[in-house]
Amino acid sequence: MALLIPVLVAVAVLILFSVFKKFQQIRKMNYYGSKIPGPPANYIMGNTSMFQNSTSHGLIELFKEEAKKARDRGNTVIRFMLPGQLLVFPLTGKSVAKLLESTTEIHKGEGYDFFDPWLGGGLLVSVGDRWKAHRKLITPSFHFAKLEGYFDVFNQESKILVECLEKFAESGETVNLHGFINRCTLDIICETAMGTKVDAQFNHEHPYLKAVEGYTAMMLEYSYSPLMWNPFLFWLMGHAKRQNELLHTLKKFTGDIIAERKASLKSGEVETSSSKRNMNFLDMMLNMTESNQLSEEDLRQEVDTFMFGGHDTTTTSCSWTCWNLAHNPEVQRKVYDELVEVCGEDSNEDVTYEQVNKLHYMDRVLRESKRLIAPVPSVDRCLQNEMEIDGYIIPAGANVSIAPVILHSNHHVFKNPEKFDPDRFLPEECSKRHPYDFVPFSAGIKNCIGQKFSILNEKVMVAHLVRNFEIEPMLKFNETLPCF
Repeated sequence: MALLIPVLVAVAVLILFSVFKKFQQIRKMNYYGSKIPGPPANYIMGNTSMFQNSTSHGLIELFKEEAKKARDRGNTVIRFMLPGQLLVFPLTGKSVAKLLESTTEIHKGEGYDFFDPWLGGGLLVSVGDRWKAHRKLITPSFHFAKLEGYFDVFNQESKILVECLEKFAESGETVNLHGFINRCTLDIICETAMGTKVDAQFNHEHPYLKAVEGYTAMMLEYSYSPLMWNPFLFWLMGHAKRQNELLHTLKKFTGDIIAERKASLKSGEVETSSSKRNMNFLDMMLNMTESNQLSEEDLRQEVDTFMFGGHDTTTTSCSWTCWNLAHNPEVQRKVYDELVEVCGEDSNEDVTYEQVNKLHYMDRVLRESKRLIAPVPSVDRCLQNEMEIDGYIIPAGANVSIAPVILHSNHHVFKNPEKFDPDRFLPEECSKRHPYDFVPFSAGIKNCIGQKFSILNEKVMVAHLVRNFEIEPMLKFNETLPCF
């Protein structure tokens, strides 16, 4: 009993200290947040009530609508508040430039903490010297000579995708392309980057794909649900169990791929290249692990990061490109005509690296699709130091969002932003805009390392789809909603 009292006192002190620190954080963020344009906020809960019961699409539309109001008031930044947190959106390419061009403010936003158990120190969420070292090690994986070598797989898997869809074209049955594209991109990333064929296109219930979708949905829910931030409530409400089940599936999938590749290399089933240029991504990572440049956990995290980033955003972009083509048949016809002119009339022929680089109209179509529906809605940075943007002081600890979904809907830059118009990306039109008004792959030193891979992959897939099918919509445009 004598020991119990000091323990209880210590626990009470810790709780009081935690509450005091939280109150200090709320007070600080409220002070700075009150000086930045944004919707009215409750002193303790901030703008939490605005986000309650919102779908991911609903949140995006809310942010876009508030951003439009702010721009019409002449504001170039807008803020939202959560308990003890300040989230700032620069609204123009010019206002986001200071963050994108910073070489020091590259720390991930607090929302990415949910990814730590899965991706940990991978390129997506790592910072500082670790990020710089890993980025340098991985860059050779995306050398242009290696990208050209991936075209055999791009074409092979895209043709399988066409075969999988042919029965629907013949029967006239409606089909949701997203799942088919998702499985195709997974097969492509596994074979090009991991040297492993998983045949996901023939497995419509692939557990990895379902786990990725489940985990990213949980992450978004976590970002705007303060109740989930408390570890005890997170466990009590069953979220921890669900998270652990998803993590088990995700880590097992990549763990099996790594083990299979190691075994193949050790047995001599596949040859080990001595040239970085000829190695696939996983072989490079295995080589670094053997030379102690990466630990086993580093290896798993980088492979998981590559798997997630390499197929998820390409799937989203390609799926919505098809949706936009379906609702704009005149644009689809122009894409087809360009393909016939550049690649010939035989729809079974492979698309080459040289041909893809001549598909200028398709390139504009893909850009406009990414503008209209951003594959990555936003990327957050947590400021390590105070930053001034257009006269507004944003404190250290605040999150600043590089948000394509906000920047790309700027009606002062993109007239009639709801309209699908590939000619926005004619050279003469691009020259009128700030370079950061369109940032689908972010920009600056933390831009997407795999953007060229993704673009080439998408072009080949879309080329095979458009050469073999006329894509028609079975729903009105807004009856299918983006799910980020």
